[in-house]
Amino acid sequence: MTGGKDLESFKEALAREHLEKTGRLERARDDEIADLIAERRVSVQKKVTALRKEQDARFSFLAGEKRKSASASAGAFFLGEFSNLAASFGEDLHKMADTLRTSDRERYGRALSRLAEEALMSCGRPAVLLVETGDADLLRETAENRSLFEGVEIRETHLNGWGGCRAETENEIIDNTFLTRWERLSSWFSLRLSRCMHDSFTEIHRRIAEL
Repeated sequence: MTGGKDLESFKEALAREHLEKTGRLERARDDEIADLIAERRVSVQKKVTALRKEQDARFSFLAGEKRKSASASAGAFFLGEFSNLAASFGEDLHKMADTLRTSDRERYGRALSRLAEEALMSCGRPAVLLVETGDADLLRETAENRSLFEGVEIRETHLNGWGGCRAETENEIIDNTFLTRWERLSSWFSLRLSRCMHDSFTEIHRRIAEL
């Protein structure tokens, strides 16, 4: 009888030990799986974070390029419009100068006389005063300050078709044609327009930067 009980007790002890080992193995397995899942989750999160950073950097770069492009386009548009305006205005002035030379010789003669006197007051002697073909006699007739023309030879040539004159000495050239006067005025006008447009460009750039 005693031997039978001992055998049963031994079997029960073996069963408990088996269950305990099985439980430990299952817990170890579950812990290992949990660790692997956690490691995998961390790895995935790192990759997602890196991908987001890469995408953010890419977006920021593209947005910056877009802003630069938009800013450059705005600047180019305004400069293009101004160039067109200046060119159109220059053409209109050329037509007006040509009309004045051909249709109102009296007024043109007075204007030519003032341009000639202005040029001669700024240069030495002897000097050559070049005027457009057909304007020499008109200048001689309309010149008021005759003393300025002492030591000055008036010659006709093709200057630029706008009218006006050019004084030349051995050491200097003073261009006082209508075209040169317009080019000077155009440069001044460009500077003034640039200053006026500065605030507008600043506002445009600020708004573009906020996009």
